[in-house]
Amino acid sequence: MNHLERLRTLDADARLVQRIGAVLAWDQETYMPPAAIEERGDQIAFIEALAHDRQTSPEIGEHLAVLGSTVERPEGDPTLPPLDRAYLRVMRRAYDQATRIPTELVAEMAKATSLSQAAWAKARETNDFGAFAPHLSKMVEFNKRIAACLDPSKPPYDVLLDRFEEGATEAGVKAVFTPLRDDLVQLMDKIRARPQVDDAFLHAACPADKQAKASEYLLAALSFDRDRGRMDTTAHPFTTTLGRDDVRITTRYVEDYFPSSAFSTIHECGHALYELGIDPAPEYRRTGLADASSMAVHESQSRMWENMVGRSRGFWAKHLPEFQRMLAPVLDGVDLNAFYKAVNRVEPSLIRTEADEVTYGLHIILRFELESDLVAGRLAVADVPAAWNERMQRLLGVTPPNDAKGCLQDIHWSMGAIGYFPSYALGNLYAAQLWDAMKAQGLDPVAAVDKGDLASILAWLRDKVHKPGASMKPEDLLRSATGSGLDPSHFVRYLNHKYGEVYGF
Repeated sequence: MNHLERLRTLDADARLVQRIGAVLAWDQETYMPPAAIEERGDQIAFIEALAHDRQTSPEIGEHLAVLGSTVERPEGDPTLPPLDRAYLRVMRRAYDQATRIPTELVAEMAKATSLSQAAWAKARETNDFGAFAPHLSKMVEFNKRIAACLDPSKPPYDVLLDRFEEGATEAGVKAVFTPLRDDLVQLMDKIRARPQVDDAFLHAACPADKQAKASEYLLAALSFDRDRGRMDTTAHPFTTTLGRDDVRITTRYVEDYFPSSAFSTIHECGHALYELGIDPAPEYRRTGLADASSMAVHESQSRMWENMVGRSRGFWAKHLPEFQRMLAPVLDGVDLNAFYKAVNRVEPSLIRTEADEVTYGLHIILRFELESDLVAGRLAVADVPAAWNERMQRLLGVTPPNDAKGCLQDIHWSMGAIGYFPSYALGNLYAAQLWDAMKAQGLDPVAAVDKGDLASILAWLRDKVHKPGASMKPEDLLRSATGSGLDPSHFVRYLNHKYGEVYGF
């Protein structure tokens, strides 16, 4: 066995342990009885520590060194094939990060995270931020400790952002978000000057069992492979990969707003389609090269399927009749134009996951600002609810009536995923740029949706985005697929064109 083969074997073994941990975490969020939380925390902590020990094996470092991979030259020997060099880059980054974090810290945070998620779910249900606050404080401190381990020379939030989007910095994200915020506000002003869309029929009572059937229908329409995945229900929808042929998604059912489940299902299906399509090469299927390029690239897939496909007129021209049948009598008498406008209604709202495309970015900017302040110590955990409400009013013009609909609505901080939120807004920008690239390369995605030909869109994404996995950094992947680096103007043009049609300006 040569050095590359041995490296792939060690990597696959570590990932095998991680996937076992993912099964435990998925079960905790879906079917585990509440009283099991303490022991489950110990189980997850044990598995996380075991995975970390495997990731930090000195043998990995030895093989990387022999293959010429160093911090300064992570891709190793320049005579190696490009895919092998890409793998060495990914492994060098993962190994360096893992070896800088003590196993004890990994285990400690894993157990705390398990307890934190359970505390968040209960606090959200009972509208009790005070009960969750100690756990949030721990998550912030754990992240600061990890940032200090990874690179004490950099601002902690820069280090945390880089974990989800390689190369990202707070200054770089601000440089994108500041003009984007201005563009969104200008578009909002145009929309406010027009008569508001009527979406009252979307809030009619709709039983969860009917919504469940509709969600299953949507998964089939989007070619979700039920032999390689399943769907369940949770407090907060998510996607998790338990194996190459085992990708789980979840949704939730809000009985007085069925679009919540419909579009959450499409969104999570977009994530799953990406995971199921990653295939850089057979020999790398169980290695780090079979991960996503970045979380923003991941979000580009979920946001594209949810909004650019799932909220399009062409999609509902084909699927609205069946939806009306399954949800009857909720949509009786509703025509295509009314439904299309209703699911694209723009109105500042409280819940990020149910926000329209125009105001969604403002939700992300709010969270980005709060995260930055928390990590920098400019904001105390106890002051999060007040800061959240003040910024919601300033950015969106609405104030949450309680913390359950405010600072407790997202699961991410309870998971310790600080630095993740910017990926959502960056994903929107990536999605629009990829959408335009399809058309420039001879595949008109709007026409494809109109014809019901979602397979051609999926095939293009499989080739340009999914299959490469982590073999390319996000910016390199975007350049390869579209011919240029990140260009937010694609997203701004898309929004102005679409909502000009919806609102008539």
